Amino acid sequence: MQMKKFSITKNIATVLVLSALLSACSEDFINLNNPNQQTTGSFWKTQDDAIQATNAVYSAMYYDGMYMRLWPWIMDVRADDCRNTSPWWITDVSLYNVTPDNPCYIATWEHAYKGVWRANQVLENVPNINMDEKLKKRLLAEAKFMRAFYYYHLVITYKNIPLILTPAHGPQDFYPAQAPEEEVWAQIIKDFTEAMADLPKKEEYSSADVGRATKGAAAGYLAKSYMFIHQFDKAAPILKDIIDQKYGSYALVANYRDNFTEDNENNEESLFEVQFDRNVGGTTLGWTGDPAPDWSKTSGKARTYAPLGFGWGDITPTDWIFNEFQQELTVEGELDPRMKASMFFDYPGVKVYGKTWAEAKLPNKCHIRKYLNDDHYSDETEWRSGINERVLRYADILLLYAEALNELGQTAEAYPYIQQVRDRAHLPNLQDVKPGMNQQQMRDQIAHERALEFCFEAQRYVDILRWGWHYNNLNTLINHDPEFAKWVEGREIMAIPPTEVNINKNLKQNPGW
Repeated sequence: MQMKKFSITKNIATVLVLSALLSACSEDFINLNNPNQQTTGSFWKTQDDAIQATNAVYSAMYYDGMYMRLWPWIMDVRADDCRNTSPWWITDVSLYNVTPDNPCYIATWEHAYKGVWRANQVLENVPNINMDEKLKKRLLAEAKFMRAFYYYHLVITYKNIPLILTPAHGPQDFYPAQAPEEEVWAQIIKDFTEAMADLPKKEEYSSADVGRATKGAAAGYLAKSYMFIHQFDKAAPILKDIIDQKYGSYALVANYRDNFTEDNENNEESLFEVQFDRNVGGTTLGWTGDPAPDWSKTSGKARTYAPLGFGWGDITPTDWIFNEFQQELTVEGELDPRMKASMFFDYPGVKVYGKTWAEAKLPNKCHIRKYLNDDHYSDETEWRSGINERVLRYADILLLYAEALNELGQTAEAYPYIQQVRDRAHLPNLQDVKPGMNQQQMRDQIAHERALEFCFEAQRYVDILRWGWHYNNLNTLINHDPEFAKWVEGREIMAIPPTEVNINKNLKQNPGW
């Protein structure tokens, strides 16, 4: 697949130069306004304009560099629960290599900054629109949430990034420099905090607005941001407030697999999810570039993750995660039910897209099942998955709160929050099987619990980064996944796209690349 190269700075410069040229023309000389085409001068006028512009901020989540396919993939393939089984350019990511035209390094940068650019336009222009003030307040909160959401992904992926908070207004904005990481996190926290104050709770939205940012989503991502920078004392009370239903009503769904199919989307466990629909129309997926009328915003993840013969089989579970699931049986003496929900493997009664294990003829002993359409379709060859990506679940809130308690020296208090997640999997009472754990033992236990609960959900690598395991637990990672032996110091973070560095001399490549 070929992808159009993109530069934020190049596009900003083009738009500004064009605007300058147009404004320099005398109205007496020629009228360049096309009454059939919207411009910045004609658009930001009405309440409907404000709604449409805010909706456009969300749309960047559906691009290839975000949740259409590549961001989850580049996180999963570098984690210890997954290994690369692709022959294509995406192999470079798992082996810590980079080439200038590799879409994996370019697309997330491109598409997340498109979301930032659109959020900045909303935040600058919507305050000046004469409209319902309550709705205006909500739309501005949504834009703040989404800007923080995109920056959260950018700083985790690239670490050293420009912090752009307004639309470009002149040549000084063409080539932004990178901001200190601490400054980026401070802005993320500020945006999530302000959004949390003004957003509605999940249940306060109408059915027509399902999928919008909520108070609970902002609280959850605010807490996750504090957890990433190890400010556990600030994360803990927010997480506890979510558990106490202060920001909306959330609970674990009874059936774990309901988090990964079309059958029970936007359920009580979901704090935030990316909305996909197999039937939205359109004839092309729209990998990159500006939106076009024929774009169909369905997910391409299923074809990428589905085993060879049913999809492309670009990523496969490691032996470690396969074995980790079998370390502990349920109270009934069975395998952890999350194992069958998460992966295909040879067990009595297994069906792989309607076929028996022998009929499926899969190349490996296990394959990813999460976020696949095996319950309803015979394969994933259409590139048209409609499964919503549940990017923040209540299970994460429970386990993060347990972790925060442990890091704050309250190890004994962490047990019941872990047990809520274990209870759904029918696992024994942790207090009975591992009583009296010390802080380090509890850290190890939480790492195990999170691996089983969130495998193949683009969560594990984020955990590895925030725990610093490349630097303090590398041998464990290599034992889990030999691909970590290829790691070079600094390359736990993605390279700044070389095309960006070449265009913008104020950008410096990340160390180690």
